[in-house]
Amino acid sequence: MKYAIILAFFTIAFTSSAQQVQTERVFTNAGYPYKNLIMKAERIELIYSEDEDKTNCRVKVYKSGKLHESAPMEVSSKAFSSDPVQSCLARQNAKQILSLL
Repeated sequence: MKYAIILAFFTIAFTSSAQQVQTERVFTNAGYPYKNLIMKAERIELIYSEDEDKTNCRVKVYKSGKLHESAPMEVSSKAFSSDPVQSCLARQNAKQILSLL
């Protein structure tokens, strides 16, 4: 019986990992409030699409089962590549989300 439970656990673990979206770790040196936001949140998603010299992006912040999402923004690809979190999330919005965490 315990082998069946262990086998079921591994089967569920492997099937759920096969459906995950490709992720990448992004670090920021932008300081307050971005660093604090990253440290307090359980997960931060940066959703973006690139189109020639423009990047459309938005940020999703998860904490305790709650989602806080920024408005979509269009930024230059150069700004996005140098500091993606800061360019996609305005400082005032980052402070507001940080206060809700």
